[in-house]
Amino acid sequence: MRFLKNIEKMLRTRGYLFLIIVLFAIGAFLRLYNFENRLIFGPEQGMSLLTSASNLEKFSLLGETNWIRATSAGHIPFHGALYSYFLLPLLIITNFRVLPVTYAFAVLNLSTALLLFFIAKKMFGKAIAALSVFFFVFSDVMIHHSLFTWIVNPTPLLGVLTLWLVSKLTKDRKNIFLTLLLGCLSGFGFGLQSFYLLFAGFLFLLILIISRKRFFAGITFFFGVLLGSLPTVIFDIRHDFYHVKTYWQFFLDMFTGQASGTSTYYNFLFLYPYLFLFYAFITKILFRTWKPLALIPVTVFLYGAFTSPFFNLNKSTGMFPGITLKSFESASYSIAQDNPPVKFNVATLWDFDTRAHPLRYILSFYYHKKPLPYEEYQNLDALYVFAPEKYDMKSPKVWELEVYYPYKIKELPLSVSGYRLYKLTK
Repeated sequence: MRFLKNIEKMLRTRGYLFLIIVLFAIGAFLRLYNFENRLIFGPEQGMSLLTSASNLEKFSLLGETNWIRATSAGHIPFHGALYSYFLLPLLIITNFRVLPVTYAFAVLNLSTALLLFFIAKKMFGKAIAALSVFFFVFSDVMIHHSLFTWIVNPTPLLGVLTLWLVSKLTKDRKNIFLTLLLGCLSGFGFGLQSFYLLFAGFLFLLILIISRKRFFAGITFFFGVLLGSLPTVIFDIRHDFYHVKTYWQFFLDMFTGQASGTSTYYNFLFLYPYLFLFYAFITKILFRTWKPLALIPVTVFLYGAFTSPFFNLNKSTGMFPGITLKSFESASYSIAQDNPPVKFNVATLWDFDTRAHPLRYILSFYYHKKPLPYEEYQNLDALYVFAPEKYDMKSPKVWELEVYYPYKIKELPLSVSGYRLYKLTK
């Protein structure tokens, strides 16, 4: 009885802290359970890690190529390079291993939730803070994006930091340093996600309204944007303002319907913390109106999250069926054991990424076996192909195999059910 009374007393005095701890414990479980089999290591992740690691061989002012966007003139913009720079020390510390690097992004996601909690608690009180954390940790989108490395994944953190800086600026309207920081975040955010420019424009107008030194605030914000995208700025100065012209043409193409690529939810991932705050306020209003009403948004949100195609505790929600990180590591190991010749290349045949970015990364930085560039598929001594077992290798349907045809086919050992690894030679 005394034990139960002690538990009851603790819940009364420390119940709120206990609730927050439980929420984060559940959030960690939903992200880290069966992590190795659920993580996503696809084309975008391979490109991202290759771009970052390539700075060790040749330093670049450019980040990842933005393959989704292209102008009507065929010009393709590049993402900002700062993400690649920040990722590089993590790659070195983890010896370029994909699994621990991906764990770091799960930690980043939970850290963003923790920061949102502290800021929301200070700005809006305990109830809003707890509710916003609830919606964050149970969000299928946030769970999904904690399972892979990608350039847009830090943008929710930028959204939270921006909220904090704006709140500070409203209390200290003459503080130019806060405006500079907001500009830096905006420049960095634009380098991560081009649609962040719309948010940066909104922030610029908001700063002009809030600040008591509008002219200097505007200049300082713009200077901060340049600092936050400094590698791109330097590149443009040296290359006839390539990005300025490319993005200007791209936005013109958007209005004329000629722009390539479509927008989707992850283009606005930086707004999700604000969405969770909105849900929190709605839930609190319903609770004050009539307590049982608060169960409606909570129940609907949980049902949507747990039935979402983004959520699955048993398998990856972003990999081709039967393919995991271990699949790529197994294929890469077999290729490395085969001691490939200098003039070799790789291909995969189940999705659009026929040039096998995940294989390229693992071979290059696990085993120091570097395939030839993307365009070199004709004059090879060997072409290693990771393909579904039912794929007809004698009738290739992709350019990478067609330009090398005819070839001899040899199967290499591979412990991936439903798939085969082939070595093609002349």
